Amino acid sequence: MRALTLLRPDTAIPLLRELATWYIKEIVRIPKRGYLYSKTLNAILSISFLFRTLFAPWKNIIDTPKQLNIFTIGPMLALNGISRCVGAVVRTGAIVVALFLQILLLAITIICFLVWIAYPPALLFGVAHLLLTLSA
Repeated sequence: MRALTLLRPDTAIPLLRELATWYIKEIVRIPKRGYLYSKTLNAILSISFLFRTLFAPWKNIIDTPKQLNIFTIGPMLALNGISRCVGAVVRTGAIVVALFLQILLLAITIICFLVWIAYPPALLFGVAHLLLTLSA
């Protein structure tokens, strides 16, 4: 029975081929995963929905009096205006948080992509440097 070693070409070449195909497939998967995370984050904090309902009343708290007269118009307008202002403030905060998280997710995806691409050359340079320092 022969020992499995990477120094033999009949063993090393198929393993390196599998490693290269896996590595290239992972390069394609990183942006796809970033896009899927972005879609999920957009489903949780939907920026378009928040913009559409920016001035909607907060938690649908509105006042509709049974009789509209001079004494009910003032409190009704005040409550409805305050409810809409509270809704706008909270939704604006949610929009800012959602945009920040989307930008952060994009930056993390780009960093992961660049690190994934830069790791093999860095590893080769590190091994070459180590071999040079050990041989000197």
